[in-house]
Amino acid sequence: MLDWLERVGEHWRAVVAAVLVHVILGGLLFFSLDFWHSDASQGNQGQTIVDASVLTGAAGSDAPTPKPDPTPKPAPEPDQNQNKLQPDDTQADEDPAQAQEQAAREKKAAREKAERQKAAEAKAAQQKAAQEKAAQQKAAQQKAAQQKAAQEKAAQQKAAQQKAAQEKAAQQKAAQQKAAQEKAAQEKAAQEKAVQEKAAQEKAAQEKAAQEKAAQEKAAQEKAAQEKAAQEKAAQEKAAQEKAAQEKAAQEKAAREKAAKEKAAREKAAREKAAQEKAAKEKAAREAAARADLQEALEQESAGRQKAADRKALAGYVQAIKDKVEGNWIRPPGASNISCQVHVTQLPGGQVTDVRLLGSCGGPAIDRSVRQAIYKSDPLPSPPSGNLFQSDIEFTFKPDQ
Repeated sequence: MLDWLERVGEHWRAVVAAVLVHVILGGLLFFSLDFWHSDASQGNQGQTIVDASVLTGAAGSDAPTPKPDPTPKPAPEPDQNQNKLQPDDTQADEDPAQAQEQAAREKKAAREKAERQKAAEAKAAQQKAAQEKAAQQKAAQQKAAQQKAAQEKAAQQKAAQQKAAQEKAAQQKAAQQKAAQEKAAQEKAAQEKAVQEKAAQEKAAQEKAAQEKAAQEKAAQEKAAQEKAAQEKAAQEKAAQEKAAQEKAAQEKAAREKAAKEKAAREKAAREKAAQEKAAKEKAAREAAARADLQEALEQESAGRQKAADRKALAGYVQAIKDKVEGNWIRPPGASNISCQVHVTQLPGGQVTDVRLLGSCGGPAIDRSVRQAIYKSDPLPSPPSGNLFQSDIEFTFKPDQ
């Protein structure tokens, strides 16, 4: 039904033209029938008048006007009463004037009755024609009204379907735009996360290189201090031995001097070797740092100022967490030169959910104190912006620097 109404709505001009043609044909048919009926009625009226004049000649009183009959009526039979009303030959001979007067009256009454009957039949025919014409006009109006209502209903249904289709298309378009926006947001978040992870890795590499360099320098310092202490101790022992064994033979003195020279030579060779190794390591570290700085500069230049700002903000954010933890740390007795890598898992509000030490900080007591300091720092400082938040944070716990 809807498809048919849509087709009618699309070809409404052809439908209206067809309706007008049918209305015109119906009007022509109606007027043709009316004209034919009028001609037939007039012919029948003439026949009826003839019949009425014959019948009326027999009846002397007024009778009801008969309705027009379209079919021709047979000739009426002679009325027997007519013979009774006519006077016999004797009466006609006696009073001819009275007979003529009676015949004239009867003829006039028959003519008046025929005229009245003809007028009634013409009026009835006109009324019937008017009724038929009114019925046909009413039927045409009802048909036109039904066709108009059908067209309006079809137009409304088509408009409703078009509106529903437009709303559906708008909803689909909005859903597609929303999906595209969500996808773009996810891709942006993934890119930012990759940048943050890369920055964290670079920072961890730099911190690791710095730790290795500091460890090497510390080892060299400790070794020099040990050598110095050993030399001082050896000198003291030597002085004590010299003081106690002044009387020993010159050979023992020469042997001790020779041993001291050999030891000094070995120590000198060891120091020179350590210095060369240290210089080589420092050079390699400087070259690696220079390469890292160059790579970082290239990445910063390609990524733009926002990436550098995020890296700086992330470093400040991690440093704030580190400072708070180190501020809450209680140093165990005898603990010094503490350095260890810490992994902290947190919620968006800064609540600490897990703490792992990626290496011992120097002993069970020190490790326990570091964990306590991290849990004591709950909640951890918030990042300067939401995109810098990381549920997993790693930093170097190094309170002595």
